[in-house]
Amino acid sequence: MKGVPKEYSWSLDISTTNVGMALWDEKGKLIELKHLQLKVDNSIPEENRYLYKARLFRDHIRKFKERVNVEYGCEITNIFVEKPLPNTGVNINTTAKLLGFNGIVCYILYEIFGVEPLLISVHDCRRIFCDELLVKKNGKLTLSFPKNIDKKEYIWKKVTKLEPNIKWIYDKNNKIKRESFDMSDAFACGYSSLKLLDIIHSDYKK
Repeated sequence: MKGVPKEYSWSLDISTTNVGMALWDEKGKLIELKHLQLKVDNSIPEENRYLYKARLFRDHIRKFKERVNVEYGCEITNIFVEKPLPNTGVNINTTAKLLGFNGIVCYILYEIFGVEPLLISVHDCRRIFCDELLVKKNGKLTLSFPKNIDKKEYIWKKVTKLEPNIKWIYDKNNKIKRESFDMSDAFACGYSSLKLLDIIHSDYKK
């Protein structure tokens, strides 16, 4: 007779080209940190590619759900998704496409897992994960990254310190690839969300 499935959490950083994914156990320990490349044939009209990418994502997570249930004896009971920035600094069409795809992915997650994704803003994610960068201004704690520091690279470096055994993705010139930043953002999303739920505490990895 099978025992009661363990309750795991899954955090995702979603873009239209790549999805970073972090799996956490019931105590907030990282189990897996992976990525899914959403690559479709260039012959598909650009305006329709999001449909094929959504199908790729749906097919992947169906297999993922089955695999983790067998491999870890778990069910996904918490899903965390980092909200896309409303203004990404690029053209409005790109921003709209990202917001729309994020909504499609959240619906697919709900449909397959029966779990409503918890959305966390980029600001809240970074404020919680990078709490060492909080400074008091006008009586309030404000997140302040050092000047001339790439925020995604800062987060990635912090994740490498917390989880030194992760295998990151590099190009042929040994330069860190974008997929690795998607993975570290997924980690930060999960870490911050689990702290909000009081599953991860301040002594993580100490």
